[in-house]
Amino acid sequence: MSPGPGVLRRDPLTGDWTIVAPRRDERPHDAGAAGPTTPGAGDCPFCEGHEHLTPPEVDAVRPGGGAADGPGWTVRVVPNKFPVLEGGHEVVIHSPRHDVPLHRQPLDEVTAVVAMYQRRAAALSAAGAAAVTVILNQGSAAGASLVHPHSQIFATPIVPPVLMRELEQLRRHELKYGRCLLCDIIGTVVDEGSLLVFDGPVVAWTPDAARWPYELRLAPAAHEPDVVDADPGTLAAALRRALGALAAATADAPFNAWLHTVPNGQAGEPNDEPRPTFHWHVEIAPRLTTLAGFELGTGIGVDTVEPTVAAARLREALPAL
Repeated sequence: MSPGPGVLRRDPLTGDWTIVAPRRDERPHDAGAAGPTTPGAGDCPFCEGHEHLTPPEVDAVRPGGGAADGPGWTVRVVPNKFPVLEGGHEVVIHSPRHDVPLHRQPLDEVTAVVAMYQRRAAALSAAGAAAVTVILNQGSAAGASLVHPHSQIFATPIVPPVLMRELEQLRRHELKYGRCLLCDIIGTVVDEGSLLVFDGPVVAWTPDAARWPYELRLAPAAHEPDVVDADPGTLAAALRRALGALAAATADAPFNAWLHTVPNGQAGEPNDEPRPTFHWHVEIAPRLTTLAGFELGTGIGVDTVEPTVAAARLREALPAL
């Protein structure tokens, strides 16, 4: 019997939401990661030929056709066997290969992964999720229990607090200045240059108030609320390049990344006024330092690398286009 999903609870003191999911700790872990079992490539549930070790797939890219839940796929999506929330937790397996991280995959493969993010986000939103969040954990220190490269997609029945705070900041700026906050930030970053990692249809930069060393953000230069509407190849190229620079500059440090897109019901129709406030973006947080009591007790980050210095090092480490 599969473990049950978690329970969503709200702290009346802080107003923060928590998912209590004690059985998540039963999920398998690769060697070197804390956990009760340690599968390697030989018995990895995400490797081709091991499809019977996962729940039945909900989507896949199969260039040569073939039956579901068998070999022949290049990207595969399955429900998480140890879900945080019932019906709202999926795994996107990037490739049949066990040890090739996203930034080392060919661009066409990364594009297929991004297109799958979009396809699943659209499907989960249509099914009634309040918000869809894509996350990528790389390395055991970043919470990845399995080495095989994969992402996770969470469909939540509430708009998560972090996403809600971003919406509120964007709305305040829009009300005050009549413009999108993220559009203004990107414009300033590109004009001044010191925090810019690379320019283009998708811009990458280090935030001036970075919470972690080498923190990176990516967002489209043009205002776009919903990542479902983005060109998957353009986003894939930017994501691959940013992750490649980060790996080179930090010696392949573990990292967490997440993609925030407009919550369900917030985008409106094309001719609605005012225009949708949200602006989709990706945030990447390398795990080079450990959160301590000050950060946890105050909610204030401590960055030990000046963001302009981090941006310069990331620019130097950029892989060729």
